[in-house]
Formats: sequence, structure tokens, C-alpha cells
Amino acid sequence: MTATADLTYDATSRRLDGPEPLHYHVAGTGPGLLLLHGSGPGVTGWANFGENLPVFGEHFTTVVPDQPGYGASLVPALDRPYAEVSVAALLRLLDDLGLERVHVLGNSLGGMVATQLALDHPDRVDRLVLMGPGGVGVPLFTPQPTEGIRLLVQFLEDPTRERLVAWMRCMVGDPAFLTEERIEARWRTASAPGALDFTRDFYRAAMRAMASGAAPGVPIWARLGELTHPTLLTYGRDDRVTPLEGAFLPLRHIADAELHVFPKCGHWAMQERKDDFERVVLEFLTR
Repeated sequence: MTATADLTYDATSRRLDGPEPLHYHVAGTGPGLLLLHGSGPGVTGWANFGENLPVFGEHFTTVVPDQPGYGASLVPALDRPYAEVSVAALLRLLDDLGLERVHVLGNSLGGMVATQLALDHPDRVDRLVLMGPGGVGVPLFTPQPTEGIRLLVQFLEDPTRERLVAWMRCMVGDPAFLTEERIEARWRTASAPGALDFTRDFYRAAMRAMASGAAPGVPIWARLGELTHPTLLTYGRDDRVTPLEGAFLPLRHIADAELHVFPKCGHWAMQERKDDFERVVLEFLTR
């Protein structure tokens, strides 16, 4: 594994080849920790968690994949629930790395996938950290789709820089965090040829299912009582994508769940409250 003193993109970049290739980053030694990114324009595992890799790599064999449809990984067909597609890919990756059991931390879409992995393959997961997870909580007071999702869909359908900025402003609790450098970096990745195709198709399908009420299968939130893993729920107090009220249902139904709320924070706690987020997560995972 790469020494944590030199954790650049290229130094940690790896690829699982085959008919369904998966790109990922890995660093550190020790117990396994899988970090799963959320959705959105220009999202990759590195974009979400690259800044956190040095700290987590000091304690764990830390694996940061580009989930299917994102970054340099395969673009899957949307003919079955996305969480099933991603879980299958992640299991191939864990098997290839020889990691039988891992802690799993998932943000937003990644939180949904992390939960699906723990439900369907409980023996492969040790502890769960769910950051503003999608599909796990139910907003009790906020109209759906939430403000953050509505702005994201508007950008995907008309990808102007102004719409990107409006969406990014909705993602944070402290406007000062949203520097011109961060905006420009996201704009470059989001405006690359083909960068939005999968995410646009994904959200079109999700919006159709939401409008019709025809989402297939049992929703993840209805299965939370099956989870026995120690679980840390983390939310930004000012999250406008997966609002804090969404924590109430998983906090009640997951048998061994606890909740941490970051003040002055939106949907990207791992970046906006980086030091506090790493401290809270490490305390939970290393007890």
C-alpha cells in the first residue's frame, strides 16, 4: 500500500479490469474501510474523499472506488435498482483485494449503497457510517424532491455554470466554503464531454419513479430493522438534500444507531467540516 505521506491521485489510483471495470484508490494498512461517494455532476471517489484519505489511511486499508457510472468506472445499464448494481461491483472489488469484512462509510447515494450492502451481505460489513444517506431516511416535513435534488435536476437538464453554482450553494451550510476554486474545479469535470450522461439518465429514472410511486421492490428504509451493525448517522444541520429530519426513522429503527449533527454544515460534511468529521468517524470506528 502507498505510504500516507504521499497520497496523490496517481499514487493511489488502481483499476479492477474485466468486462465491468472499476476504478478506485487505495492507501494505508490495517482493517478495511470502504468510502462510497454520492451522486452529482463531476462526482468521483477522489472528489468526495481525496482530502480525507491521508487521515483514514493512517488507521485503515482505505478503499475509495468510483461507483458504477462515475469517474473512470463502467457505465451500467439502468435496468435494475442502482444499489444492486453497485453492490455487485463493490463485492468484486473487495474479493480482489482480499478484504473479507470492512467498515463502510457512505455519503448520500453512497449511504444508500452502503446500507444495501449491509442488508444483503451482513457478513461483509463491520460498522456503518451513513452521511446524509439517500433512501434511508424519510423527510417528514420537506416536500420531495428536496431543494438540493431539484436544483441538481435543473442543472442536469440545462447544464450552465450559473445553475451549477446555484446547486453548489445549496450543498453547503457556510457560503464561505464555496470558493471560486472549488466551483471552477467542479465546472471543469462536469462540463467534460459525456460527464453528465449517466447522472442525467439516473435522475430522470428516479424522478419518473417518484412521480408514479412505482419504485420496484421493498424500499431500503422499510428494511432498517434488519440491520444489526453498529451505525453512526451523521448529518449537516443545514443539509438541503437529505434534511436532518430524515435521521429520525433510521435512528429509531436501526437497533445500534447513534446520531451526530454538524452545525454550520450542509451535505458535504467530509469537506466542509473536514477535521471534525474525521475525528467523529475515527472515534466511532476505533472504539
